[in-house]
Amino acid sequence: MRILLPINRNNWIMNSNLIKNFKKIKYEPLNKNYFNHNLHNDFHLIAMPVENKNKLIIEQRKWNIIKSFTIDWQNLEHHKRVFEITFAKNLILYLVKDPKPKYEADNKNYSEIFVNKKSKEFQEKYKSNFKNFYITSNPRDFIEKFLLIFGFNALKFLDIKEQKLVKLKPLNKPLGTFGWKSFKEFILFANISCDWIVLRNFEFLPLNFFNNDKDIDILCRDKENFANKLNLKKRSWGISSYQTIIEDKIIPVDLRFIGDEYLDKLWQSNILKNKIYQSNLIPRPCDLDYFYSLIYHCKLQKREVKNIYLQRLYKLKNKLEMNNLNNSFISNDSITSKLLSEFLNKNKYTITKPFDINVKINKRFYKIIKILIEKSIPPKLPIFTRLRILLPIPLKSFIVKIKDKISFNTNNL
Repeated sequence: MRILLPINRNNWIMNSNLIKNFKKIKYEPLNKNYFNHNLHNDFHLIAMPVENKNKLIIEQRKWNIIKSFTIDWQNLEHHKRVFEITFAKNLILYLVKDPKPKYEADNKNYSEIFVNKKSKEFQEKYKSNFKNFYITSNPRDFIEKFLLIFGFNALKFLDIKEQKLVKLKPLNKPLGTFGWKSFKEFILFANISCDWIVLRNFEFLPLNFFNNDKDIDILCRDKENFANKLNLKKRSWGISSYQTIIEDKIIPVDLRFIGDEYLDKLWQSNILKNKIYQSNLIPRPCDLDYFYSLIYHCKLQKREVKNIYLQRLYKLKNKLEMNNLNNSFISNDSITSKLLSEFLNKNKYTITKPFDINVKINKRFYKIIKILIEKSIPPKLPIFTRLRILLPIPLKSFIVKIKDKISFNTNNL
């Protein structure tokens, strides 16, 4: 069975059947052990150093090798961004097809992830022989790598017909290296590669941002993954302060992530789980989460409520059929504290103290609502625990080593 999703005909990127289908991949059982998906083709990419290219010859019976490409990225950081590993400067990339794909559930992951059986066997067979090797594991993995290497325009050439493949060539640099052509391109690639939403002001996207807003408020599952895939650059202040380039303009990004205490961790996870799409493109909170998270933001994290938020809360109130609330409810601390606390208590959420010191708590409103909250703010985490959550992996390891060394020296005094 093939799934076709409705698309916006004015969106040139969405015209590809490939993108439409990759948005909703469905796996169905072949037998008690294996699955297959609903896509017409099972494409994969295999990357390895040029000197190891003969390793693939013995695999030709298992894969249909469609075309090979030589990639010479002088900046080795490009390899890390695309493949999560560093290759020698010259690598060979194979576009292959599995004629009889079988998928198995990856039990090592908490989420539902399916891995191509041949990809898994191929990786296990050759990874021990040489380190610099990569193969995509499933359709989502493939389309992410394909877009980074070839770009969105190359989707029209992704065909096993030779006349189209002649025109398929890698980009000089990975997609997004110098920024993004448009908000559509940025959002589409983020949708394919990351679990994320636009928390607020998604109403202006993708076409009316520059006249209405100055930054993008994002919630993602994994901050390091999102920043790497979308090529965000860190600003000098705040753990969530990043920037990107879209339409040749620098766009500030406030990048919130699960576990940063910007909101309750369980609530953050549920916001991502319950997300919906604005204009079939922009991931956003569902109306219920949007309503309460906007109240939370306006009343607990700000001193004043913007006029635009007053308008949106009024519209959301009507959509959610909260007819008992008057139009000025947001200005009444007693009403909003009761409303918000009931929602938090019902869902076992609590008020949190953000790790980002630039996010301030409205102490006046907090004094009103805290007596209504069943779960109190948890105590401040130890400094080493906070660092483990917030710092990049290399720095985390360095901090842990220092801590262990200090503990060892203290014990031997």
